[in-house]
Amino acid sequence: MELPKRLGWLKSGRFLRLLSALVALAVLGAVLYNAIMVDRIPPTYTIQVSSTTGSGLAMTLASIDVTFSEAVRHDTAERAFSVTPDVAGAPAVVGTFHWQGLKLMFTPSAKLPLSMKFHVHVASGVQDLAGNAQGGTGDINFTTVGPPTVTTVSPPSDADSIAVDGSIQITFDRLMDTQKVIEGLSLKPDITYQASWTGAVLTLSPTRPMDYGTTYTVQIGEPAVDTDGTKLTPYVTSFKTVGVGLRATGLIPSPNVAGVSIHSQIAVTFDAPIDPTSISGALKITPPVSGSTTVISLPDDRNPAAQATATPTGTHASVLVFTPDNPLAPHTTYSVTMSTTVKRTDGQVATGQTWSFTTGEPPANALNEIAFTSDRGGVDNVWLMNFDGSNARQVTSELVPVSGYDISGDGTTIAYSAAGVVKRMPLSGDNLTTLTPAGDFEYSPTITPDGTSLVVGRRDGSGKDLGYWRYPLVGGGNIEQLGTDGAPALGSVTLGDDGLTGSQGMATWASRAVFTSDGTTLLLIRGSDNAVEIVDMTGAHKPSLLTLQANSRPVWVQSDGAFYLAASDDGGATWAFWRVTAAGSATKGGPATGDIATDGRGLAVIVKGSGGSYHLAYSALGNKPQTLLVNDPGFSEAAPSFSPDGSVVVFGRVGTQTPTVSAGIWTVTGDGTGLTNISTDGGYPRWIP
Repeated sequence: MELPKRLGWLKSGRFLRLLSALVALAVLGAVLYNAIMVDRIPPTYTIQVSSTTGSGLAMTLASIDVTFSEAVRHDTAERAFSVTPDVAGAPAVVGTFHWQGLKLMFTPSAKLPLSMKFHVHVASGVQDLAGNAQGGTGDINFTTVGPPTVTTVSPPSDADSIAVDGSIQITFDRLMDTQKVIEGLSLKPDITYQASWTGAVLTLSPTRPMDYGTTYTVQIGEPAVDTDGTKLTPYVTSFKTVGVGLRATGLIPSPNVAGVSIHSQIAVTFDAPIDPTSISGALKITPPVSGSTTVISLPDDRNPAAQATATPTGTHASVLVFTPDNPLAPHTTYSVTMSTTVKRTDGQVATGQTWSFTTGEPPANALNEIAFTSDRGGVDNVWLMNFDGSNARQVTSELVPVSGYDISGDGTTIAYSAAGVVKRMPLSGDNLTTLTPAGDFEYSPTITPDGTSLVVGRRDGSGKDLGYWRYPLVGGGNIEQLGTDGAPALGSVTLGDDGLTGSQGMATWASRAVFTSDGTTLLLIRGSDNAVEIVDMTGAHKPSLLTLQANSRPVWVQSDGAFYLAASDDGGATWAFWRVTAAGSATKGGPATGDIATDGRGLAVIVKGSGGSYHLAYSALGNKPQTLLVNDPGFSEAAPSFSPDGSVVVFGRVGTQTPTVSAGIWTVTGDGTGLTNISTDGGYPRWIP
């Protein structure tokens, strides 16, 4: 067949209809492919803050997450993203981007500020992998949290009659750093407890019942932080447990204290008189200690009619005392249990008590050690510690505050006053001797440089001022009156914690006197009126009053042949350090408001800062310019004392707003470097000799 004839069917209607159908199918396929297979839809997304509190506030370490509906070009998303503080003109927050699948995570380079509003913006132009661009924008606002706080507490603040076996539950407004919170938590009076966490809720479960009728204070402060490291707003709450008929108000030695004197008695003070017939076998001590248990009234020198010695068992006695037959063993932990058999005189019982303490080792001498007063054992006593704060141990073991003391130049003997009674003993605690005659009150003991005699201020049983007296300590001899007046007034048992008075200078009952090196002349800051008096110890001249008032512990500078002290010659309007010769000639120096120390070449003095706090300064002899060694406005310094080589100064500290609460004992070098806290409590440190 010829070719034209074979192709002729292409011109037929049948072929044309078939061709039209094929063309239509191709067009339809192209349309369907374009509609189904080609992506023309831009991506969508959601924005959220990664970490929020229950109230919806963002944590300061939160990231911002943008989750896309499909894969996008990372660069277009990152360019479109911004976080800006809600402050006019503020720059955008700087940070880094991380991708996790379809999620863009923006992490700020630094913690976000507290309590600030932020705006998150995702601009248009975010493209998916096919190039489809998001035409709209996305925005959210969020606010960061403030400092972490306590939202609720159980028992509620100031609640009364709380069960002694109940737990304490503290709820925070967010998750906290559990370890830091426990480090910053204190519970007073001290109890042992188990701490457990459930989310943001801390539960304290006492391991033994709390004391009846006792106010407990829970405080949380430094270094407590939330999981972002933001400091907790300091929190304090108190509650009172249900009361009983007879309540223990103090334990001596205090629970968990270490370094207790081996000569210490064990005592429980109560808020009401005790029935003496109820005390038999009331105290059990482990390891076993033989001794006797009595009920006494503590010495009290506040009133002229008061006895200067402890009152024996009587109808008003409220202190249960165990006196060991022999010294306790050194470096030993003793556990004390008081039974519930102890009764008030009307028959009501006391709750049981269990506590423990650890003894130290009695010192042979105090040379190159730091002496200080502390109530860590339950009442103000004299303690010693190494110059770095280690090996603290109790020297005196009185049941009432030690108000003044002095240690001999060879570091082996201490004389001290408690409730108006002056006693003397070796540092070891053996052979304790009472010097004060029965019925008199004596204070401010000062040992002569050669250790042969002791000067005290005395009042009789009616409170009459009898001036100052000298006791011979060796070789016999008579007690001698040095001056007819000037002794401190009664009332030393009112001294506060750690013996602090809340003001600059030593308490009037403390030792505020110093001798010349040869012991022939005494400069005395009188307890009755703070007047400065020069006393000729040879008796050749009568005591001489200067026209100065002082409150400091004075010093003698042998190289300069003069006394130095902080004093005022205008009724307290201005204060300075004064140079006073043994003959009584006085010369005014630079500012000084409290106790003074010397290294033989210069003076460590306390000066008043512009903000009302008091700071430690150094001045070379000769009225040279003063150099501040410590200048933290949050603290006030007091009671400086030089190390034996003169290179370091030890001093006491209190908070500017809490002048009766010890902020510990500190040391600093003579050039103001090396500031070190060596004790968290205590007052009036003195580097021996």
